Amino acid sequence: MISRYSIIDPVARNNTKYKYIKTEENPSPILNIFRLISGTINIKDTFFNKIYKIRDNNVKFPTEENLNVNYKTMLDLFDDSIKITDLNNYFFKARSNRKFYKSIEVELIKCIIAYKDKNFTESFIYLYRIIEGISYSVPLIFISKKDEYNKTYHDLQSYFGKDKDGELAFFRRFILETFKDEDFFRSNITINLDMIDIEELKSEYYELYLKRIQEKFVVDKVENSFIKIQFIGYYDLLIELRNRFFHNLKGTWSENFDSTELIFPDQFFKPIILHGINWLSIILFEIIKFDLQKIK
Repeated sequence: MISRYSIIDPVARNNTKYKYIKTEENPSPILNIFRLISGTINIKDTFFNKIYKIRDNNVKFPTEENLNVNYKTMLDLFDDSIKITDLNNYFFKARSNRKFYKSIEVELIKCIIAYKDKNFTESFIYLYRIIEGISYSVPLIFISKKDEYNKTYHDLQSYFGKDKDGELAFFRRFILETFKDEDFFRSNITINLDMIDIEELKSEYYELYLKRIQEKFVVDKVENSFIKIQFIGYYDLLIELRNRFFHNLKGTWSENFDSTELIFPDQFFKPIILHGINWLSIILFEIIKFDLQKIK
């Protein structure tokens, strides 16, 4: 298979210390994912000889831009008990589920590159593919690392609905049960319509967004300006937008987006996508932190 993208590590390239945190020394998919979501890496498009500096720190909530990229940038994302040697040791030992994490890495690179190129609809497609791909595996990976069998079994039972209603619902219950006490879970996400470049579309897209969000998750809103929704509600919105935009079954035609409603799809997804990458990155980082603590 021809690889279009390669990862370039801008951190301490001539320093041999802590080599397992360096992507060029340690070709580990889980390391690459961490460096991608923390905004501490560069990506080279080998076809066009173009380098993208990835500086959006999506581990922070909301996303922050990294002004400096070094070991401290990465270390500051963890609590004070984690040292740089711990990270080095973790990424040396974190070798399980390699094929699974490799598939996430590939999709994540394409998602981020499409976002950087302002191809927001394309970016959304890759974002959703990642969510769909991890919806069953991530909860199982998480609970498999727990010490208490009874707690693990109970958690697994709670994630399955009585109607066994699919992997995305399974993943939703995992998020709800596992992270409900975390600060990020109790935080809100604001869809800013000022990001839409075409003024005439703001009112139309405001209504389209609002129609696809369950009212109970709407925290605040100002017409044609912004919609603030809860963290778990944003997950539901991502699923709903995918279903309504990419499905076109005739029996549900009235529920789906008409092409005349989304004259400029990239403008529609523009206010959505970075929040979506941020949402996904937070969950992936929680898995990495949990795994790190188990190895430590």
